[in-house]
Amino acid sequence: MGCDIHFFRERFTSDNNYSGPRDISEDRNTRIEQIIDNSPVTKRWVAADLWELIDDDYWSCYEAYSERNYYVFSILADVRNSSFNGTGYVDPLDYPRGIPEDASSAYIYYTNKWSGDGHSHSYFTLKELLEVDWSEYDQEYIKNFLNVVEDLKSIDPDTNNVRICFFFDN
Repeated sequence: MGCDIHFFRERFTSDNNYSGPRDISEDRNTRIEQIIDNSPVTKRWVAADLWELIDDDYWSCYEAYSERNYYVFSILADVRNSSFNGTGYVDPLDYPRGIPEDASSAYIYYTNKWSGDGHSHSYFTLKELLEVDWSEYDQEYIKNFLNVVEDLKSIDPDTNNVRICFFFDN
């Protein structure tokens, strides 16, 4: 049985213009706080991916990275970390960190859909990904992933305001 990644982009913002599943009470409460305090809405993580409502209670999302690449999985979260086409074991960037406590409602919606079948939940900010010395890894196997990292720069110029959240299934 194979292992797949479920990969989502988030941005840290006070902007309420985003697509995807929402926590209506959270949206309402932040708007009320803004009106009462006459202050900007508190920043929070929201979906940066394109979501589409399929029917009344089912959302679908275009995932920016969905390649079944065990080498990348090993680098990101020590998942399926063994010998790949002669490349051998790799040191992961980190071990699974879990679902972020402040994850977007869209990401929570998706992880809940997978329930116990999703595993090795983790996340990285764009800043963290840009600090990695990617030259230490076999470029042939990470080229597509590095293109996705490069595309993340278009979400927000502040690299701390962009992150990826992901998990695996098998």
